[in-house]
Amino acid sequence: MTAETQSIQFIPLNQLIPSPRNVRRKDRKADIDSLAASISARGLLQNLCVVPSADCKYEVDAGGRRLAALKKLARDKTIPKDFAVPCHVVGLEEGREVSLIENVHRVAMDAMDEVDAFAALIAEGATPDDVARRFGVTRRHVDQRLVLAGLSPKIKAAWKRGDVSLEAARAFCLVEDHAQQEAVFRSLGRPVTHAASVRARLMEGRMRASDRVARFVGLHAYELAGGAVVRDLFDADAVYVGDPALMTQLAEQKLDGARETWLEQGWGWVEINLGQRSGEGYSATRLQPDWRECTDAEEAELSRLRSELEALDAALDDDSVEDDPRWETRDDLAAAIETLRQSARVWDADVIAHAGVVLSINHDGDVQATLGVVRSSNEKTVKAIRKKKAALAEAAEGESSEEGMIDSETDAASADEGFESECRLPKSVIRDLSQARTRAIRLLLARDRDTALAVAVAAMLVRAVFRSDLSGIGVAAHPAHVEDIDAFAETRSAILAHAPEHEADVLGWCLAQPSGTLLALLAVLVADSVDLVHEKGAPSDRRRNALADTLAEALDLDMREFWQADAGYWTRLPKAELLAALAESPTLVDKSQKSRDATMAAHAKLKKDELAVRVDEAFAGAGYLPDLLVTSVPQGVIELTTAGAAAIAAE
Repeated sequence: MTAETQSIQFIPLNQLIPSPRNVRRKDRKADIDSLAASISARGLLQNLCVVPSADCKYEVDAGGRRLAALKKLARDKTIPKDFAVPCHVVGLEEGREVSLIENVHRVAMDAMDEVDAFAALIAEGATPDDVARRFGVTRRHVDQRLVLAGLSPKIKAAWKRGDVSLEAARAFCLVEDHAQQEAVFRSLGRPVTHAASVRARLMEGRMRASDRVARFVGLHAYELAGGAVVRDLFDADAVYVGDPALMTQLAEQKLDGARETWLEQGWGWVEINLGQRSGEGYSATRLQPDWRECTDAEEAELSRLRSELEALDAALDDDSVEDDPRWETRDDLAAAIETLRQSARVWDADVIAHAGVVLSINHDGDVQATLGVVRSSNEKTVKAIRKKKAALAEAAEGESSEEGMIDSETDAASADEGFESECRLPKSVIRDLSQARTRAIRLLLARDRDTALAVAVAAMLVRAVFRSDLSGIGVAAHPAHVEDIDAFAETRSAILAHAPEHEADVLGWCLAQPSGTLLALLAVLVADSVDLVHEKGAPSDRRRNALADTLAEALDLDMREFWQADAGYWTRLPKAELLAALAESPTLVDKSQKSRDATMAAHAKLKKDELAVRVDEAFAGAGYLPDLLVTSVPQGVIELTTAGAAAIAAE
């Protein structure tokens, strides 16, 4: 028996106390619960190192966390207070050295080691709840480790050697298919550290739960309809819709329920557009409502609401905090004012019978109704009805004017009463006067770039934010329903956050802004109106593709920064296209013609899915782009230099 084994003694727990010489100063109490659970399940696997002290006590120089865990078990009455603890008894001079050695040479368990340990216990018959209890961790922690255990062996090996970060490895767990995991892994540069990039590649073609259509339908309704949802066990916000077609179908069915309401109001037709239509077939003519005078009761209610809102604004300016509940009250007041104001809109029943409503979903997942849309086939009818009504109104106005000549002296006496007197002018006269002023404004506006910029931005802002029009200004940007990159959505939200809350304040606000602010707003509003999604075959598809080419060239767009070919892309192509792409791959370019022919012949015998995997491997890391995504080089950019000409001549 050695001297060391002779110094191991079983000492009652209530005689052990923490040592002031223990070198560990941080994390002394870290994860005591899990350590206590481990000791309770498997016993104390390592003895404590103690130094005798006065009063028959022993100071624990090495094993302070184990002591704390044992004390916890005693408090919980899992073990007795005098539980016999195996201790290595050393002298006072050795105590600090032993403590230092134990803590300096401690190596924490690697996450992958824990993954393998949990997986081994499950394989032996333990349940996830059993593992959670034995290690003192949550069931979710165990589930996460078990999901990581199911990773492709290649990705686990890359994780262990540092080619994949823990966050990226977690992202790979979104799918169970090892082939898909490995295809995405091969397409990414090393090391793989960006979890968002991994998720984007794995979930390409699927819809995020934050998509406007998914928000509108709701995940609960989608799942009740049999739709599958992919949830990231490590990121609660990473939720994906497995069947976007079903989600779109449910959205259309839900919107279809509102169709009858609009038809009952007299509209000729109601269509649903979730972004798959470009607006082709619609006329440029857009109906606008008239505004009736508010009743006395409505005016009184508007006055009351506005006074209440002004008083609340003053109070919020004085002592508001960010989470002040009065902000919700303010939102309710503003909404009530706008609702009451909008109730004064009046649509001409004869005209809207030949026009319609387009129902869509906005960025927040709410229904958006675009009223007064006229189809190209109905444009002549609508114009004829409006022209006839205008002629009747002008005739009636002329009769009223002739009757009014009897009281011309009275009218002259009241000529200084301002707008009330001016409104008595015949309609045709008002039109001529306003036309003269319009001509003058158009000329001066053409000479004043700053004011023109402000007016354009104001009109576009009213359309984008308030879904309305700046009356008399034919400039508008209609937001397109496109699933945007997060960076653009954040930019849009940030810049529109500074816009006025009320539609009536927009023009004045824009006129007061510097040109830099207006140009920044203009860029976002224009970008938000762009929808160049197309298919092929129709003239409109060709026009959109040509416009996209022009803009890509002007913006110097490199699609390699935003898109990469992955296994999901290649599997969607016909076999002939896969073989054509393979022939141009980097792995075949440098081969001899004989070798190329042999390789192509061998690959032609593969099934399409197998061939897609081979093509994906052939282009891994090559930055491949299909012709549709290649931006043309502008004319004049490439120039043959003297050195280049000499190099060509030397060949």
